[in-house]
Amino acid sequence: MSTDRPQPGLHRFTLPNGLRVVLDSRFPQPRVAVAVHYGTGFRSEPPGREGFAHLFEHLMFRGSANLPDGRFYDHVHRFGARANGTTHQDYTDYYQVVPAQALERALFAEADRMRAPLFTEAALAEQLRGVEQEIQQAVHDRPYGGFPWPLLPGVLFETFANAHDGYGDAERLRTVTVADCEEFFDANYTPGNAVLTVVGGGDPDAIRELVVRHFAAIPARATAPAPVLAEPRPGEERWVECIEPGGTATALAMGLRLPDPGTDLPGYLAHAVVARLTAERGPVAPGLPAVGTSCGFFGPLDARDPDALVVTALLPPDAGPRELVAAVARRWADWAQVPPAEAVRRTVRLMVGEHHRRHGDLETRCRALGRLEILFGRADLLDRIPDHLVAVGPAEIATAAQELAATPATVLVMRPGSTRTRPEPAFGDTATGGADARSADAVGAGRVSRSRAEARAVPPYGRPATPVRWQSDELVLDNGLRVVAVTDRRAPAVEVRLRLPLGVFGGWDTPAAEVLLRRGLARTRAGDRAAGLGGVMEGSVDGQWMDVTGCVAPEELSAWLAVLAELLSAQGEGVRDASSATSPPGAGRNVRPTAGRLMDDAVQRHWLADERPGNASSRGALEGGVLVLNGDIAPDRALAQAREALAHPESTGVTPLPRTGAARRRTAGGRLLMLRSPAEREVHLTFCAPEPAVPADDAEATEAARYLATAVFGGYFGSRLAARMRGVVGAGFEVYAGRDVLLDTARVFVRARVAPHLAGETLAGIRAELRRAGEEPFTEAEVADAREFCAAQALGAFDSPATQADLLRQLTAAGRDPLWLPRLPRLLHEVPSHAVSRAGRDLFATAAMDTVLLGAVAPDEFTQPGVLPGARAGAFAQR
Repeated sequence: MSTDRPQPGLHRFTLPNGLRVVLDSRFPQPRVAVAVHYGTGFRSEPPGREGFAHLFEHLMFRGSANLPDGRFYDHVHRFGARANGTTHQDYTDYYQVVPAQALERALFAEADRMRAPLFTEAALAEQLRGVEQEIQQAVHDRPYGGFPWPLLPGVLFETFANAHDGYGDAERLRTVTVADCEEFFDANYTPGNAVLTVVGGGDPDAIRELVVRHFAAIPARATAPAPVLAEPRPGEERWVECIEPGGTATALAMGLRLPDPGTDLPGYLAHAVVARLTAERGPVAPGLPAVGTSCGFFGPLDARDPDALVVTALLPPDAGPRELVAAVARRWADWAQVPPAEAVRRTVRLMVGEHHRRHGDLETRCRALGRLEILFGRADLLDRIPDHLVAVGPAEIATAAQELAATPATVLVMRPGSTRTRPEPAFGDTATGGADARSADAVGAGRVSRSRAEARAVPPYGRPATPVRWQSDELVLDNGLRVVAVTDRRAPAVEVRLRLPLGVFGGWDTPAAEVLLRRGLARTRAGDRAAGLGGVMEGSVDGQWMDVTGCVAPEELSAWLAVLAELLSAQGEGVRDASSATSPPGAGRNVRPTAGRLMDDAVQRHWLADERPGNASSRGALEGGVLVLNGDIAPDRALAQAREALAHPESTGVTPLPRTGAARRRTAGGRLLMLRSPAEREVHLTFCAPEPAVPADDAEATEAARYLATAVFGGYFGSRLAARMRGVVGAGFEVYAGRDVLLDTARVFVRARVAPHLAGETLAGIRAELRRAGEEPFTEAEVADAREFCAAQALGAFDSPATQADLLRQLTAAGRDPLWLPRLPRLLHEVPSHAVSRAGRDLFATAAMDTVLLGAVAPDEFTQPGVLPGARAGAFAQR
């Protein structure tokens, strides 16, 4: 996205009221991330208030003095932005990602609820119901609920703050009052106990001025004393067992104390590498399973000391928990003597690459900076972690492994059984408090009453961001592969995306294509070899595309592309060696495809009724394919590397469809295709048809008009379809419209997922809106609202290098110019309303759409006269 090198350093300052501020304006991004971290989490809860911090997080979105009744979300909904919050051990964060013109509104909203949130009996009752449902689903309704968190802390730790259940008990939470909420806010949500972080937004001096304008006048007040977290490490092993009726195998979770990252960061990171190695090295002993690991209950550097390295496993019937724990300890003891030097190097490189890739994302970087500042006072640590990881070598791994092998383990075992049991925490009942934590009175110490908040004018929206700067180049190799390279300096990495059309072969036999890809990945060891370069290479197949997705450091791009070339050659050899291009029954899919995938498969077979896959074409499937290279690269050099690595693979063994064959392939429209699936608890529907041809002399304007027309019809929360169906489908279900490419054909579609008893009404509502699109043109107001929403939401394409690469792959595979992506927001502002209305009629009212239904539906239920006027009964299949 940005062609500039990052500006060094962060801008940090503290307001007189104690609020710490971190600004990161390294790149002029069109969207901005804003986060507020409060230094209170569930370890701040007093006895008798378990789960209060999480409940309070929910309440903070329900309104404030100048943004009551849900108005906090006004700018979020209007501009296709997003906002959320999460509760952790030692902090709670609230974050937003908004277009640049809404930055001041986002800051105003955060300042208003830091100054004067509104707590009402109605809002409290509503959020109590929501939290109770969340607890029920996460802990009680699902198998292995609460495993390993929040159960394992109750076994590993002894003090209330560290050991209690952060979800809390729903019955006890119902006793919370509005006065309790105000007291908790006054004691914990103070400016001096918070960090404000802004990433993006341009000029740091201008952002600082906005921060001072909205936050400096918030009064300082005393913060409740921090909880006492220090406790001795376990001196002996602790074993606790419980019973899980929904379990199919014995589950084990082992917790071991980590070094304090605040005082021993090198030792902490060495333990993090050991945790990763332990999970990557496969089964810990013959007959025992591989284990999962986590450095910290919620991830690395997500809590102050104490935190835990967690090891989890599901045991086979003939393996015992103590056998597994002993085997893990032996592995660590072996590494203490002879650390696996090459594996250490590989894992460290991989972790460094993942760190760069993850924090190239706007939201993730903003939240990480604020987290490190609120926990350790070290926002700058985020960009230093890679150097600290590189310093972890075999000697550091040996030391960490020795410490782990010698540490008495704390083990929670959950066995299948008839009656659910759960361990009692070591600190006992907390209904009347406990000696090891703050009392409820202590939490109120220093509490001041909030004065009546003065009315403040909600600031207007600013000017939209300047157009994205873009540096790109492309070429087409002799074998037909189109290669697009884009400079993006936000992270020292290159995002790589390959997309190849599967054509008739994929449309008729997707499982066979999946088998070929898996065989190619296994034969070339592509994933392992990419990991050895500090990168990633993964493959996937749907009914029409083979995708390869990856990321690698710029200096390793040539080596990564060489692995990709071997994978493509292996694909072609796999088909040529096979006696048949079709798969045996049951081949390919280990996991049931999604409902959308099943319905698209049905549409593809219908559209390919007159075509069958033949032998692999000598022309090869690289023709029509695209390779996107997006990252810290010079486009000309990246294209040269791609030419050198990929000029020779001629075929993947799959025959692409000619791009001009859509009309020949497709049978007459208006067909009803039914896929009966008695096990489905919901009914899924798809209406779809090929789009009309785009005029060559007005392609960009037509694309922009169709983009907005799809939004007005059914592509966002303010659409016609959303308004009609909001009262029909109810919460938890969905109806929406969109556009994509199927069998190299631009397609428009409407999808729905509803309860079975609503299927008929949903069908009728969709049909009515399709008719309305032809009879009632879109109004100026409808187009204006969608224009503002879509133009702002489109800027989300640039939130991270990975997102940008994904969208570039999608666009270029559809034959578009990559420059269309940065031009899109401007085009959406410029296209006239009458063109949008005409596009809506062309897309949704003109073509006869095929209809696919999947679910527990009877063959004659939707083929009665009047149910689907004009539709002709088609294929009926039992899934």
